[in-house]
Amino acid sequence: MVFGKRNNALGEKTSNRNMSVRQTALSFGFILGMAVLFSQLSNPTAQYYLSYRINADSNELLGTYAMRLEQLPGLLTTLSQEFEFDCSPADQAQLDTIVYRNFVIKRMSLRPNHGGECSSYQSAQVDSQLMPLLNQLSPDVSLWVANDAEQGTLLAAKWQGAQGQLTVHLEPLVSESLKNKYCQDCVLSVLTSVNNPTVAYWRGDIGLLGEEPLFRTTILDGLQVNAFIRPQLLAAYQADLWLPLFILGAIMAALSLSLYRVYKRRSISLHALVERGLARQEFIPYYQPIVDVSTNSLYGCEMLARWMRPGQGVVPPMEFIPYVEKSGQILPITEQLIEKAVGEMSKLNWQMTKQVISINVVPDQLESLEIMEKSLALLAHSEIMPEQIAFEVTERKQFTNLTMASDVIEQLRSRGIDVKLDDAGTGYGGFSYIQQLNIRSLKIDKMFVDNIGTKDLKLSLLDSIIAFGREAGMEMIAEGVETEEQSRYLAAQGVYLQQGYYFGKPMTFKDFAFFCKGITSSPREDKLATCLA
Repeated sequence: MVFGKRNNALGEKTSNRNMSVRQTALSFGFILGMAVLFSQLSNPTAQYYLSYRINADSNELLGTYAMRLEQLPGLLTTLSQEFEFDCSPADQAQLDTIVYRNFVIKRMSLRPNHGGECSSYQSAQVDSQLMPLLNQLSPDVSLWVANDAEQGTLLAAKWQGAQGQLTVHLEPLVSESLKNKYCQDCVLSVLTSVNNPTVAYWRGDIGLLGEEPLFRTTILDGLQVNAFIRPQLLAAYQADLWLPLFILGAIMAALSLSLYRVYKRRSISLHALVERGLARQEFIPYYQPIVDVSTNSLYGCEMLARWMRPGQGVVPPMEFIPYVEKSGQILPITEQLIEKAVGEMSKLNWQMTKQVISINVVPDQLESLEIMEKSLALLAHSEIMPEQIAFEVTERKQFTNLTMASDVIEQLRSRGIDVKLDDAGTGYGGFSYIQQLNIRSLKIDKMFVDNIGTKDLKLSLLDSIIAFGREAGMEMIAEGVETEEQSRYLAAQGVYLQQGYYFGKPMTFKDFAFFCKGITSSPREDKLATCLA
């Protein structure tokens, strides 16, 4: 027997060790896979980085040389005022002086209206070589391309006035700087026009036109810049980025695994804590009053789940309700709460009144008659009448079987138990649930009530919900009422059943019993005032 136990223990340890090895291998495979996947992004990342860098360098160079195309009309207009347009020695001297002093300008020429031509570069027959790029950069200025047999092309701006024509050929400073910035003749910049697609200004290795452009950028109206690069340049950047991206992928995968394990541990831990809480009866009902402001009386209350952990106090509902709704643990929690609530309410002689206790359920509960029968069995042991019970189904979780839910709701209604639509207008089904499930009561969510007194669009939605409920003859309860202004606005719209901090917070049974005692001992006209206290 001892030997058998040792064998079992050894087998269990071996199994655990094998599982651990398998999990380690899977984790390593996931990390390696993510690292390889990220490294595959080196090509598009290199393209994006180069595109961004060339764009940034272009803008920086343009700023440095103060040669933006949009500035040309102003520059040429200013320069034209320096000439008499007669090609006199004075004009010739001015041409030479301006070109000498301005490093942005390569050469200039004048063509007076009365005939003749003069240039800062006498041997250049520049005007005969011009091709139109942009016909109208401004009313007086157009943009041209001049052929340069040695270097490619030059940009030329032409000003036309009453005295004649001024042509300015620009130094290719930006393009020249870019083409050799990263390696010899690595970048080719091509400026094209929509109106004249066969004309292009380019600087660099014209052979790069056979490559796919790295990027296209539209500048001004009708002008487009295409940037071409050598494949070797892209390959170099890709090689530089491969290892950092590989490492980044591995880090991201490791971080994702860590977060997933933390989440799983927390889920497992929370699941176990909830199970222990159920075993120790730690889930208790709180009660929030619902007031009928038309009669200043207590309509009933909503039972709310609270988790009272020993030594830690009350756990906020949002820390466990969403999880237990997904895990299915909300079902035994609801049963535990109902069992406690019916016992406590019987002590208040609740059955001697017509007041209603609303119990929150999820769609899963209303889609199973068996589950609802277990809840109803708990109610059968109390003296509370079925008409005093209402189930509130929230829209936070979607119904999966509306036909079954409709049948269960009809059976509940046949026993006198009402079903209300909670958080109306905020979840999956909206008002389609009202029609498909034949629901006759709805609760207006706090989100809409909060907008009373504001100009928020949701205020009109609130009015629409109320109008819908009123037309359909439905019972309406407004949740989250916190101010007198909200209460009066709702009452004026015919919503008399109200719930919220303005009347009372969710409270333990002891506090709720004291609350109810205060109401019943007050004169009728002061009941609402007592609720407010």
